[in-house]
Amino acid sequence: MLIQEMTGDECRIALGQTDFARLACVRGDQPYIVPIYFSYDGKHLYGVTTLGQKIEWMRTNPLVCLEIDERTNHYQWMSVVVFGRYEELPDTAEYGHALVVRSEEHTSELQSPCN
Repeated sequence: MLIQEMTGDECRIALGQTDFARLACVRGDQPYIVPIYFSYDGKHLYGVTTLGQKIEWMRTNPLVCLEIDERTNHYQWMSVVVFGRYEELPDTAEYGHALVVRSEEHTSELQSPCN
């Protein structure tokens, strides 16, 4: 099996072609990973959720990791891992932009902002 590293452009294209990922965060020494839907505007990743464990943990430690993958068969697959920082968007123009990005792909999945 030959493993090749993806270029930055290939990673960005892959992020733009999917909407499902796994989000990892940590509190103390305990990692936590959850499946999420997200949108990508070419620069930022956006997700809309309700208050719960992942929000509480990311408020404590905003360092996060997101992973997407696609498997064609046992020998043909790709995976992209993104490291970043969690940021809550208050009800501002930037929050409005995030909702527009989300609604373009998932109109029926929108929920209220997490406060």
